[in-house]
Amino acid sequence: MTHSGEHSARRRDNAEALAAFGVAVEDSNPDTVYRTIRSGEGASIFTIGYEGRSGDDLVAQLRDAGVDTLVDVRERPFSRKPDFRRKALEQLCVDAGIDYESWTRVGSTGHQRVTLKATGDIREFMRRFRDFVKRGRDEELDALAKRAEKGTIALLCYERSHDECHRCIVADLLADRMDATIVAIL
Repeated sequence: MTHSGEHSARRRDNAEALAAFGVAVEDSNPDTVYRTIRSGEGASIFTIGYEGRSGDDLVAQLRDAGVDTLVDVRERPFSRKPDFRRKALEQLCVDAGIDYESWTRVGSTGHQRVTLKATGDIREFMRRFRDFVKRGRDEELDALAKRAEKGTIALLCYERSHDECHRCIVADLLADRMDATIVAIL
């Protein structure tokens, strides 16, 4: 099989595997890699970090995954990278036919991030963030779950690794509410 034939077969196999989770993938980007974090009977929730990506790359990967809405879960949707500042990111999404929504109330707080930077203790950060969300963000999580039932969403934050970002907690709590599948776009 030729190199392009291998890519085509792999893309087809990946698309078929994702279809089992209700995810339609057409014209897939061969560089997009998915990791199923959790399987459920409900909707699929994607997560993605913009670390090391361009705006065009991010949007292409969202389109490949069939994402309808990018849900920005940063407390402060600002970045040193111009493509990932709220207005610019929203425009990139609009131009690609993807809705953009900012959900700042499910972002990690500045205090939480400063503490993580000072201690480097990601486990403690995740534990505290989970407690924070479970104690005071039920309305937001319920509303976000309703939003996810209307179409395929992807939760966005900075960190490329799903497991090293607060969005993994948000996705997990949503999946608990919806029996959802969580898929990380790596």
